[in-house]
Amino acid sequence: MTNIVKADIEKIASAPLSWHKLQGKTVLVTGATGFIGSFIIHSLMKKWEDEGLDVKILALVRNADRARSAYGEYEAKGRLSFLVQDVCQPLPTDKKADFIIHCASNAAPKEYSMYPVETMKTNFYGTLNLLDYAKAVDAESFLYVSTIEVYGTTHGVDKIDEDTYGEIDAMKVRSCYPLSKKGCETLSISYADEYGLNVKIGRLSYIFGPGMKAGDSKIVAVFPKCIADGENIVMKSKGEQLRSYTYVTDAITGLLTVLLDGENGNAYNIASKLCITTIAGIAHTLVESYPEKGLKVIFDLPTEAEAKGFSLIENAVLSSDKLEALGWEPKTDLVTGLKNVVEEQIELKV
Repeated sequence: MTNIVKADIEKIASAPLSWHKLQGKTVLVTGATGFIGSFIIHSLMKKWEDEGLDVKILALVRNADRARSAYGEYEAKGRLSFLVQDVCQPLPTDKKADFIIHCASNAAPKEYSMYPVETMKTNFYGTLNLLDYAKAVDAESFLYVSTIEVYGTTHGVDKIDEDTYGEIDAMKVRSCYPLSKKGCETLSISYADEYGLNVKIGRLSYIFGPGMKAGDSKIVAVFPKCIADGENIVMKSKGEQLRSYTYVTDAITGLLTVLLDGENGNAYNIASKLCITTIAGIAHTLVESYPEKGLKVIFDLPTEAEAKGFSLIENAVLSSDKLEALGWEPKTDLVTGLKNVVEEQIELKV
């Protein structure tokens, strides 16, 4: 774990959240070794280490060795246990969780374009299995981690609130991700309605920060790596779409706010008003933040494979008013967040 990630985990653990609601509880986290899941787990364990929050983690993982390399110290101290399986398989109910945070999903454009069937299976079957588990163990709260992409392409809307919906073309393979995530939202709300399950939905905007996995194909990972490597940023489109981005620490505090204080059967946008920009804006912000490197933003045509993975969404600025009404507010601006990603890349090279 890099120093920058450690500092961010400390920020999350010190945030003014309703931590007391987790006292004496067990939290099941799927996608536990992923970008979002790992920040959630480390932050909860940091809260235990620093302030004695009596919370335990049940981490659903596919690779036990990889998971133990990340969380072995917590397992040894009896704070974390592993559920080693594919999320597409039914979960055993002998281990009970009080709170469930369902993060498991393919989460990169390259994965959507190369494995659309697997993307949809993971979303559909994984969510169904988690909801059945939550119902069986009578979980207190189920948080479904969704995405800005469920809104599709909107027209004539300056800011998208939770009741706004646009177009998603079902005949495009790239729609495998937003349509399956949208379907899982409906499935989650259906469990709330039919079985009385306490369900909340957090719709993440485009999340960035240190700790993104190597080879991540999202531009918020690729562009900072170019800066760290001393390479020009090559854009494969004009990048004029205006979108909501959110730094990872703000995203995690947003998700935890929804889990602990959100209303049953409600969806919440998790989007920072400090990080609204275009794709080209990210590229230019990075280059301008490191003038000593003398780098440029260059435009080039995409390959067929690259174009296949492009998001079909145009402008997508989310309103965070509903989440802010729960007491959440973003803390990290775009420049600071992007520089943290670059500095982590530089730290990893040392």
